[in-house]
Amino acid sequence: MSETSLNLTRRKFMAASSAAIAAPFVMKMAGAVPNAEAAEKEAEKPKEADKKFAGMKSIVIYYSMTGNTKKIAQGIQKGIIQRTGQCDIVRLKDAKPEELVNYDLIGIGASVYSSRVAPHFVDYVKSLPPNIKGKHAFFYCTHGILPGRCIMSGVKPLQALGLTVIGWKDWFGGCPYLPGHALPWISDGHPDAIDIAEAEAFGTAMVELSRKISEGKTDRIPELPSPEAIDAFYSGGRLKVDVDDFLTPQKIPSSGFTRRVNAEKCIGCGLCAKACFYNVIDASVKPSVIMRPDDCVNCGFCSGICPTGAMEGGDAIGGFEPENENARRPRNTGTGDNNFIKTADFLEATGRFRRLVREEDMNWNISIEEAKGNPPRFKEIP
Repeated sequence: MSETSLNLTRRKFMAASSAAIAAPFVMKMAGAVPNAEAAEKEAEKPKEADKKFAGMKSIVIYYSMTGNTKKIAQGIQKGIIQRTGQCDIVRLKDAKPEELVNYDLIGIGASVYSSRVAPHFVDYVKSLPPNIKGKHAFFYCTHGILPGRCIMSGVKPLQALGLTVIGWKDWFGGCPYLPGHALPWISDGHPDAIDIAEAEAFGTAMVELSRKISEGKTDRIPELPSPEAIDAFYSGGRLKVDVDDFLTPQKIPSSGFTRRVNAEKCIGCGLCAKACFYNVIDASVKPSVIMRPDDCVNCGFCSGICPTGAMEGGDAIGGFEPENENARRPRNTGTGDNNFIKTADFLEATGRFRRLVREEDMNWNISIEEAKGNPPRFKEIP
Protein backbone atom coordinates (compact mmCIF):
# COMPACT_ATOMS: atom_id res chain seq x y z
CA MET A 1 0.00 0.00 0.00
CA SER A 2 1.45 3.40 -0.98
CA GLU A 3 1.93 6.37 1.31
CA THR A 4 -0.58 8.28 -0.78
CA SER A 5 -3.28 5.70 -0.20
CA LEU A 6 -2.81 6.08 3.54
CA ASN A 7 -3.37 9.85 3.39
CA LEU A 8 -6.64 10.54 5.15
CA THR A 9 -7.35 13.45 2.83
CA ARG A 10 -7.76 10.90 0.04
CA ARG A 11 -9.73 8.28 1.90
CA LYS A 12 -13.48 7.91 2.13
CA PHE A 13 -14.85 6.85 5.48
CA MET A 14 -17.94 5.27 6.89
CA ALA A 15 -20.57 7.85 7.86
CA ALA A 16 -23.76 6.72 9.56
CA SER A 17 -26.89 8.09 7.92
CA SER A 18 -29.98 8.11 10.08
CA ALA A 19 -30.98 4.81 8.48
CA ALA A 20 -27.57 3.34 9.21
CA ILE A 21 -27.78 4.33 12.85
CA ALA A 22 -31.24 2.85 13.26
CA ALA A 23 -30.04 -0.31 11.56
CA PRO A 24 -26.23 -0.24 11.75
CA PHE A 25 -25.73 -3.07 9.29
CA VAL A 26 -27.17 -1.02 6.44
CA MET A 27 -24.29 1.36 5.75
CA LYS A 28 -23.04 3.43 2.85
CA MET A 29 -20.00 5.46 1.96
CA ALA A 30 -20.33 9.17 2.56
CA GLY A 31 -20.46 11.41 -0.46
CA ALA A 32 -17.88 13.81 0.96
CA VAL A 33 -14.27 12.93 1.59
CA PRO A 34 -13.32 14.68 4.85
CA ASN A 35 -9.98 14.24 6.55
CA ALA A 36 -8.83 14.08 10.16
CA GLU A 37 -8.10 17.82 10.34
CA ALA A 38 -11.54 18.68 9.01
CA ALA A 39 -13.14 16.29 11.48
CA GLU A 40 -11.31 17.96 14.38
CA LYS A 41 -12.40 21.44 13.28
CA GLU A 42 -16.00 20.31 12.93
CA ALA A 43 -15.89 18.79 16.42
CA GLU A 44 -14.65 22.06 17.87
CA LYS A 45 -17.57 24.10 16.54
CA PRO A 46 -19.88 25.12 19.41
CA LYS A 47 -23.46 23.97 19.05
CA GLU A 48 -26.45 25.07 21.07
CA ALA A 49 -28.74 22.50 22.65
CA ASP A 50 -32.12 22.04 20.99
CA LYS A 51 -34.95 23.24 23.21
CA LYS A 52 -37.23 20.41 22.13
CA PHE A 53 -34.91 17.99 23.97
CA ALA A 54 -34.92 20.01 27.20
CA GLY A 55 -35.39 17.83 30.27
CA MET A 56 -34.08 14.68 28.63
CA LYS A 57 -31.47 13.10 30.90
CA SER A 58 -28.79 10.84 29.44
CA ILE A 59 -25.76 8.89 30.60
CA VAL A 60 -22.89 7.18 28.78
CA ILE A 61 -21.16 4.33 30.63
CA TYR A 62 -17.93 2.78 29.41
CA TYR A 63 -15.52 -0.03 30.18
CA SER A 64 -12.12 0.80 28.75
CA MET A 65 -8.66 -0.63 29.35
CA THR A 66 -6.47 1.02 26.71
CA GLY A 67 -8.53 4.21 26.42
CA ASN A 68 -10.08 3.45 23.02
CA THR A 69 -13.62 2.90 24.30
CA LYS A 70 -13.39 5.94 26.55
CA LYS A 71 -12.54 8.15 23.56
CA ILE A 72 -15.61 6.86 21.73
CA ALA A 73 -17.72 7.35 24.85
CA GLN A 74 -16.58 10.96 25.12
CA GLY A 75 -17.47 11.52 21.47
CA ILE A 76 -20.95 10.07 22.00
CA GLN A 77 -21.39 12.20 25.11
CA LYS A 78 -20.47 15.33 23.17
CA GLY A 79 -22.97 14.49 20.45
CA ILE A 80 -25.75 14.02 23.00
CA ILE A 81 -24.91 17.28 24.74
CA GLN A 82 -25.15 19.11 21.43
CA ARG A 83 -28.84 18.21 21.36
CA THR A 84 -29.88 18.09 25.01
CA GLY A 85 -27.33 20.22 26.85
CA GLN A 86 -26.72 17.38 29.30
CA CYS A 87 -25.10 13.95 29.40
CA ASP A 88 -23.24 12.30 32.24
CA ILE A 89 -20.31 9.99 31.58
CA VAL A 90 -18.97 7.42 34.01
CA ARG A 91 -16.59 4.47 34.11
CA LEU A 92 -18.36 1.09 34.35
CA LYS A 93 -16.84 0.28 37.73
CA ASP A 94 -18.14 3.56 39.15
CA ALA A 95 -21.62 3.40 37.59
CA LYS A 96 -24.20 2.73 40.32
CA PRO A 97 -26.95 0.44 38.96
CA GLU A 98 -29.65 1.88 41.21
CA GLU A 99 -29.14 5.37 39.80
CA LEU A 100 -29.91 4.48 36.19
CA VAL A 101 -33.63 4.75 36.85
CA ASN A 102 -33.09 8.52 36.83
CA TYR A 103 -32.10 8.57 33.15
CA ASP A 104 -34.17 8.60 29.97
CA LEU A 105 -31.39 7.42 27.65
CA ILE A 106 -28.66 4.98 28.72
CA GLY A 107 -25.63 4.15 26.62
CA ILE A 108 -23.33 1.33 27.73
CA GLY A 109 -20.18 0.32 25.91
CA ALA A 110 -17.13 -1.87 26.31
CA SER A 111 -14.14 -3.32 24.57
CA VAL A 112 -14.28 -6.68 22.81
CA TYR A 113 -12.23 -9.79 23.60
CA SER A 114 -12.14 -12.82 21.31
CA SER A 115 -14.97 -11.43 19.18
CA ARG A 116 -17.41 -10.91 22.04
CA VAL A 117 -18.03 -8.09 24.47
CA ALA A 118 -15.99 -7.98 27.68
CA PRO A 119 -17.49 -10.11 30.49
CA HIS A 120 -17.40 -7.00 32.70
CA PHE A 121 -20.19 -5.53 30.56
CA VAL A 122 -22.39 -8.63 30.81
CA ASP A 123 -21.96 -8.90 34.58
CA TYR A 124 -22.76 -5.21 35.03
CA VAL A 125 -25.93 -5.43 32.94
CA LYS A 126 -27.07 -8.47 34.91
CA SER A 127 -26.70 -6.39 38.10
CA LEU A 128 -29.13 -3.71 36.92
CA PRO A 129 -32.44 -3.42 38.80
CA PRO A 130 -35.74 -4.47 37.18
CA ASN A 131 -37.24 -0.98 37.54
CA ILE A 132 -35.27 0.28 34.51
CA LYS A 133 -37.25 -2.02 32.21
CA GLY A 134 -38.47 -0.13 29.16
CA LYS A 135 -35.80 2.57 29.35
CA HIS A 136 -34.19 3.53 26.06
CA ALA A 137 -30.65 2.19 25.71
CA PHE A 138 -27.94 1.82 23.12
CA PHE A 139 -24.81 -0.29 22.89
CA TYR A 140 -21.41 0.60 21.47
CA CYS A 141 -18.01 -1.07 21.47
CA THR A 142 -14.45 -1.02 20.16
CA HIS A 143 -12.63 -4.04 18.78
CA GLY A 144 -9.69 -5.23 16.73
CA ILE A 145 -9.90 -6.61 13.21
CA LEU A 146 -12.21 -9.56 14.06
CA PRO A 147 -15.42 -8.12 15.54
CA GLY A 148 -17.25 -11.44 15.34
CA ARG A 149 -20.70 -11.24 16.87
CA CYS A 150 -19.78 -8.50 19.32
CA ILE A 151 -22.95 -6.56 18.51
CA MET A 152 -25.12 -9.53 19.48
CA SER A 153 -23.14 -10.12 22.67
CA GLY A 154 -23.77 -6.51 23.69
CA VAL A 155 -27.36 -6.01 22.61
CA LYS A 156 -28.86 -9.29 23.79
CA PRO A 157 -28.07 -8.82 27.53
CA LEU A 158 -29.70 -5.37 27.38
CA GLN A 159 -32.77 -6.77 25.68
CA ALA A 160 -32.96 -9.65 28.15
CA LEU A 161 -33.17 -7.09 30.95
CA GLY A 162 -36.17 -5.49 29.27
CA LEU A 163 -34.45 -2.36 28.02
CA THR A 164 -35.63 -0.91 24.73
CA VAL A 165 -32.46 -1.01 22.64
CA ILE A 166 -32.76 1.76 20.06
CA GLY A 167 -29.32 1.46 18.44
CA TRP A 168 -25.83 0.04 18.40
CA LYS A 169 -22.54 0.80 16.75
CA ASP A 170 -18.97 -0.47 16.77
CA TRP A 171 -15.57 1.05 16.07
CA PHE A 172 -12.15 -0.36 15.30
CA GLY A 173 -9.42 0.25 17.84
CA GLY A 174 -5.74 -0.47 18.29
CA CYS A 175 -4.98 -3.61 20.29
CA PRO A 176 -2.37 -4.48 22.93
CA TYR A 177 0.13 -7.02 21.65
CA LEU A 178 -0.90 -10.66 21.71
CA PRO A 179 1.08 -13.73 20.64
CA GLY A 180 0.60 -14.23 16.92
CA HIS A 181 0.06 -10.53 16.33
CA ALA A 182 2.41 -8.15 14.61
CA LEU A 183 3.55 -4.73 15.75
CA PRO A 184 2.13 -2.35 14.79
CA TRP A 185 -1.22 -4.13 14.51
CA ILE A 186 -3.68 -3.86 11.62
CA SER A 187 -6.21 -1.73 13.51
CA ASP A 188 -3.68 0.52 15.27
CA GLY A 189 -4.32 4.23 14.86
CA HIS A 190 -8.01 3.86 15.63
CA PRO A 191 -10.00 5.52 16.96
CA ASP A 192 -8.85 8.71 15.23
CA ALA A 193 -10.47 12.10 14.69
CA ILE A 194 -12.79 10.69 12.02
CA ASP A 195 -13.94 7.93 14.37
CA ILE A 196 -14.60 10.48 17.14
CA ALA A 197 -16.62 12.67 14.78
CA GLU A 198 -18.64 9.60 13.84
CA ALA A 199 -19.20 8.89 17.56
CA GLU A 200 -20.56 12.41 18.03
CA ALA A 201 -22.97 11.91 15.12
CA PHE A 202 -24.09 8.62 16.64
CA GLY A 203 -24.77 10.27 20.02
CA THR A 204 -26.84 12.99 18.38
CA ALA A 205 -28.77 10.42 16.34
CA MET A 206 -29.56 8.35 19.44
CA VAL A 207 -31.13 11.39 21.10
CA GLU A 208 -33.25 12.16 18.06
CA LEU A 209 -34.32 8.55 17.65
CA SER A 210 -35.21 8.25 21.33
CA ARG A 211 -37.47 11.27 21.06
CA LYS A 212 -39.24 9.92 17.97
CA ILE A 213 -39.82 6.56 19.64
CA SER A 214 -41.15 8.32 22.75
CA GLU A 215 -43.63 10.14 20.50
CA GLY A 216 -45.03 6.78 19.44
CA LYS A 217 -42.94 5.96 16.38
CA THR A 218 -42.05 2.52 17.70
CA ASP A 219 -41.48 1.24 14.18
CA ARG A 220 -38.12 3.07 14.43
CA ILE A 221 -36.86 0.53 16.98
CA PRO A 222 -34.28 -1.50 15.03
CA GLU A 223 -34.29 -5.27 14.77
CA LEU A 224 -31.09 -7.08 15.64
CA PRO A 225 -29.61 -8.74 12.52
CA SER A 226 -29.28 -12.51 12.36
CA PRO A 227 -25.99 -14.22 13.27
CA GLU A 228 -25.53 -15.10 9.61
CA ALA A 229 -26.00 -11.48 8.55
CA ILE A 230 -23.44 -10.35 11.09
CA ASP A 231 -20.93 -12.97 9.97
CA ALA A 232 -21.42 -11.89 6.36
CA PHE A 233 -21.10 -8.20 7.21
CA TYR A 234 -17.81 -8.52 9.06
CA SER A 235 -16.05 -11.25 7.11
CA GLY A 236 -18.07 -12.08 4.05
CA GLY A 237 -19.17 -15.25 5.83
CA ARG A 238 -15.60 -16.60 5.93
CA LEU A 239 -15.36 -16.50 9.71
CA LYS A 240 -18.18 -17.74 11.91
CA VAL A 241 -18.47 -17.54 15.67
CA ASP A 242 -20.47 -20.55 16.73
CA VAL A 243 -21.66 -19.03 20.01
CA ASP A 244 -25.29 -18.37 20.78
CA ASP A 245 -25.15 -17.88 24.57
CA PHE A 246 -24.52 -14.17 24.99
CA LEU A 247 -26.07 -13.90 28.43
CA THR A 248 -23.35 -15.81 30.29
CA PRO A 249 -20.09 -13.91 30.92
CA GLN A 250 -17.16 -15.74 29.40
CA LYS A 251 -13.66 -15.63 30.83
CA ILE A 252 -11.06 -14.31 28.42
CA PRO A 253 -8.72 -16.97 27.00
CA SER A 254 -5.43 -17.12 28.89
CA SER A 255 -2.20 -19.06 28.90
CA GLY A 256 -3.46 -21.16 31.80
CA PHE A 257 -0.91 -19.80 34.27
CA THR A 258 -2.23 -18.70 37.68
CA ARG A 259 -2.15 -14.99 38.41
CA ARG A 260 0.33 -14.04 41.10
CA VAL A 261 1.88 -11.00 42.77
CA ASN A 262 5.64 -10.69 42.79
CA ALA A 263 6.24 -9.52 46.36
CA GLU A 264 9.69 -8.13 45.56
CA LYS A 265 8.33 -5.89 42.79
CA CYS A 266 5.09 -4.71 44.45
CA ILE A 267 5.32 -1.10 45.69
CA GLY A 268 1.81 -0.95 47.16
CA CYS A 269 0.51 1.73 44.76
CA GLY A 270 -2.98 0.17 44.61
CA LEU A 271 -3.47 0.71 40.87
CA CYS A 272 -4.19 -2.99 40.32
CA ALA A 273 -7.13 -2.87 42.72
CA LYS A 274 -8.43 0.36 41.23
CA ALA A 275 -8.35 -1.16 37.75
CA CYS A 276 -10.07 -4.43 38.69
CA PHE A 277 -13.80 -4.32 37.96
CA TYR A 278 -14.42 -7.44 40.03
CA ASN A 279 -12.64 -6.17 43.17
CA VAL A 280 -10.68 -9.38 43.58
CA ILE A 281 -7.47 -7.59 44.61
CA ASP A 282 -6.78 -6.32 48.12
CA ALA A 283 -4.26 -3.50 47.85
CA SER A 284 -4.62 -2.35 51.45
CA VAL A 285 -1.71 -4.63 52.25
CA LYS A 286 1.72 -4.88 50.68
CA PRO A 287 2.20 -6.87 48.61
CA SER A 288 -1.30 -6.85 47.16
CA VAL A 289 -3.33 -10.03 47.62
CA ILE A 290 -5.56 -11.74 45.07
CA MET A 291 -8.50 -12.64 47.31
CA ARG A 292 -10.80 -14.50 44.90
CA PRO A 293 -8.76 -15.88 42.00
CA ASP A 294 -11.75 -17.83 40.65
CA ASP A 295 -13.55 -14.53 39.99
CA CYS A 296 -10.72 -13.25 37.80
CA VAL A 297 -11.71 -13.12 34.11
CA ASN A 298 -8.12 -12.83 32.77
CA CYS A 299 -8.53 -9.37 31.25
CA GLY A 300 -4.98 -8.40 32.24
CA PHE A 301 -5.86 -4.85 33.26
CA CYS A 302 -4.03 -5.25 36.56
CA SER A 303 -0.83 -6.49 34.94
CA GLY A 304 -1.00 -3.82 32.25
CA ILE A 305 -1.36 -0.95 34.70
CA CYS A 306 1.21 -2.19 37.25
CA PRO A 307 4.17 0.25 37.12
CA THR A 308 6.72 -2.35 38.18
CA GLY A 309 5.44 -5.51 36.51
CA ALA A 310 4.62 -7.08 39.87
CA MET A 311 1.29 -8.51 38.70
CA GLU A 312 2.15 -11.67 36.81
CA GLY A 313 0.25 -14.62 35.37
CA GLY A 314 -1.71 -15.95 32.43
CA ASP A 315 -3.95 -13.25 31.04
CA ALA A 316 -4.90 -11.82 27.68
CA ILE A 317 -2.21 -9.15 27.92
CA GLY A 318 0.95 -10.11 29.64
CA GLY A 319 1.09 -13.72 30.72
CA PHE A 320 1.63 -15.91 27.70
CA GLU A 321 4.26 -18.28 29.00
CA PRO A 322 5.85 -20.04 27.30
CA GLU A 323 5.67 -18.20 23.98
CA ASN A 324 3.78 -20.10 21.31
CA GLU A 325 5.84 -19.66 18.15
CA ASN A 326 3.28 -21.64 16.14
CA ALA A 327 0.78 -18.81 16.64
CA ARG A 328 2.94 -16.38 14.67
CA ARG A 329 2.45 -16.77 10.93
CA PRO A 330 2.96 -14.22 8.16
CA ARG A 331 0.35 -13.61 5.53
CA ASN A 332 1.24 -16.22 2.93
CA THR A 333 1.62 -19.32 5.09
CA GLY A 334 -2.09 -20.11 4.95
CA THR A 335 -2.43 -20.33 8.75
CA GLY A 336 -2.64 -18.14 11.81
CA ASP A 337 -2.82 -14.42 11.08
CA ASN A 338 -3.72 -14.99 7.46
CA ASN A 339 -7.33 -14.73 8.68
CA PHE A 340 -6.64 -11.33 10.22
CA ILE A 341 -5.14 -9.91 7.05
CA LYS A 342 -7.77 -11.42 4.76
CA THR A 343 -10.54 -10.06 6.96
CA ALA A 344 -8.92 -6.61 6.93
CA ASP A 345 -8.72 -6.80 3.13
CA PHE A 346 -12.42 -7.70 2.92
CA LEU A 347 -13.49 -4.95 5.31
CA GLU A 348 -11.40 -2.35 3.52
CA ALA A 349 -12.68 -3.40 0.10
CA THR A 350 -16.29 -3.07 1.30
CA GLY A 351 -15.69 0.36 2.85
CA ARG A 352 -16.01 -0.76 6.47
CA PHE A 353 -12.40 -0.29 7.55
CA ARG A 354 -9.79 2.43 7.04
CA ARG A 355 -6.35 0.89 7.17
CA LEU A 356 -3.93 3.29 8.88
CA VAL A 357 -1.02 0.83 9.10
CA ARG A 358 0.84 -0.36 6.02
CA GLU A 359 1.20 -4.11 5.82
CA GLU A 360 4.91 -3.80 5.02
CA ASP A 361 5.44 -1.98 8.32
CA MET A 362 3.98 -4.81 10.42
CA ASN A 363 6.65 -6.81 12.25
CA TRP A 364 5.56 -10.44 12.64
CA ASN A 365 8.79 -11.62 14.21
CA ILE A 366 8.85 -9.48 17.32
CA SER A 367 9.34 -11.32 20.62
CA ILE A 368 6.82 -11.10 23.44
CA GLU A 369 9.41 -9.52 25.71
CA GLU A 370 10.21 -6.83 23.15
CA ALA A 371 6.55 -6.21 22.40
CA LYS A 372 5.58 -5.87 26.05
CA GLY A 373 8.40 -3.44 26.76
CA ASN A 374 8.95 -1.93 30.17
CA PRO A 375 5.98 -1.62 32.55
CA PRO A 376 3.48 -0.14 32.73
CA ARG A 377 1.91 -1.05 29.43
CA PHE A 378 -1.00 1.27 30.18
CA LYS A 379 -0.02 4.73 31.40
CA GLU A 380 -3.29 5.46 33.16
CA ILE A 381 -6.69 4.02 34.06
CA PRO A 382 -9.19 5.41 31.51
